[in-house]
Amino acid sequence: MVRRLLLSALMSTSLAWPAAAVTPLTPPKPEPAAAGTSEGAKALRQILADYLTPVPFERNILRIEPDPAGQRVILDPAAALSELAGAPIRFAPISVILSKRDDGNWNVFTQDAIDVTAEPDAGGQKQTFEYKQDSQFFKGVFSPALAAFTQGEGTAFGTVNTQSDPVSLSRAEIRTTSVSTSAKPGATSGGADIEIRQTYTDYRQTTSVTMPPAGEGADAAAGMSFGFELGAAEVDSTAKVSDGRTRAITDLYALAIRHAGDLERDAKGTLAGPFGAQLKGALRAALPLWNALEGQARARDLKLTSPYGELALGEVEQAMRATGIDTAAGFDIDTSIRGIEAASPLIPSWAASLLPREMEIGFAMSGVDLATPAAMALSEVDFAAEEPLSPEARERLAATFASSDIRTRLKPSRIVAEDFDVAFSGEFTFDDAQPAAEIAVEAGGLEKAIATLQQAAATQPELNQAVGMLQIVKGFGRPKGERMEWIVAAAADGSVTINGTMVKGPTPAEETVPDDLVPDVPDSDGTAPSEGTGTDL
Repeated sequence: MVRRLLLSALMSTSLAWPAAAVTPLTPPKPEPAAAGTSEGAKALRQILADYLTPVPFERNILRIEPDPAGQRVILDPAAALSELAGAPIRFAPISVILSKRDDGNWNVFTQDAIDVTAEPDAGGQKQTFEYKQDSQFFKGVFSPALAAFTQGEGTAFGTVNTQSDPVSLSRAEIRTTSVSTSAKPGATSGGADIEIRQTYTDYRQTTSVTMPPAGEGADAAAGMSFGFELGAAEVDSTAKVSDGRTRAITDLYALAIRHAGDLERDAKGTLAGPFGAQLKGALRAALPLWNALEGQARARDLKLTSPYGELALGEVEQAMRATGIDTAAGFDIDTSIRGIEAASPLIPSWAASLLPREMEIGFAMSGVDLATPAAMALSEVDFAAEEPLSPEARERLAATFASSDIRTRLKPSRIVAEDFDVAFSGEFTFDDAQPAAEIAVEAGGLEKAIATLQQAAATQPELNQAVGMLQIVKGFGRPKGERMEWIVAAAADGSVTINGTMVKGPTPAEETVPDDLVPDVPDSDGTAPSEGTGTDL
């Protein structure tokens, strides 16, 4: 198992970790371990070659050397990337020190900052790319049994990413970032509970665009230039995986890698052989991927500056939750924005009190059977066939998606401005493939919003149309304390009611005339139509 899992540790530490927190006061060091040997380096190379194929070692992209703290794995892809791109690419080598622990896990350590520069040519247009860190390190413990880090902490300082082409220049800077990760066995055999947190501070991105001059010679018009800047004081994100099938997913990847050459030479023959059955087994073992997946991201003090003005957001937060491949799978997402402030010459002064200051919106979907069609597909699929699933199998798969069980909800949401406050929620169903919905809307301050528009309409008559529409909406509402309420119900038959009052009747069903009531009409060639045929009206 170690042979198929160590790459996750290597790649995670060498490439996945972005820039991180403040420069440590005491330089980090790898965990004490027995010094590496040439024999140990050869053994580790074989472990990784079984997982990666020997190609990275044959092309000198990866090499392994003994180190006083274990074995040093060196990633040096500059030559291979330059050959692939057809232009020089500078990629400073990154080394990762690995050492085996008594508990079967591996110590992992790296402190080489990422430093990449490239100047590719795309269709005769020169481009530049640069990604640099002042410093960074990562230190953790990787578990082959879980295919995850049981613990890990990473830090770095001063990340700069610059990209340019003939008309644009973009520069992104992150002063500090921190990352931490942990994992423990999940509720089922082979599953893992994983938590990851990452924080950026002082994020800034500036972009400028200069359009080339139009025309030639004395008639050439000057090119237009503009730019914008995006910044955030802090961006924090967390992710939690409950009972993630990390080991099974890693085994699936390893299986595919081991047969990559065979698939390239003879895909059908390889899939028709033992590999096809092994692939099905590996896919089944990876399901349902996880029991639950949660993610949350929050940004503070965002500011976007452009030629059109400035937009400031005090805090933006988004949370997401999802089940795995289940018989009643679900997904929901919540987004909130607070402290919205906009300043622009395009915004008239009278509109300031109508602009949203806060927004909260959430959606949820549940009752989706993903497990049944997944199991059916794996049972009936033939990877070596021209059509891996027969038409009959595809029909059975489509039938398993019982739409009557699917529920989509608009979770309690709201939009708040100085003049008004609107709250809304609802539910959408698809019984017998016919959509239906019921949405509840509450509003406070509607009179104030109408008064603002009426005052502005004195100098801008076109706003009278908006005033009229709001007054019509108000007429359909009913009092609820100091607020107004609208219950909008759209039935599966096409009818719509607002607060119980029908505003649209059911949609008439399409009617057909029985065949024996349809008069015989000669065909275009003058012959009589076939007996028993009819025409839908």
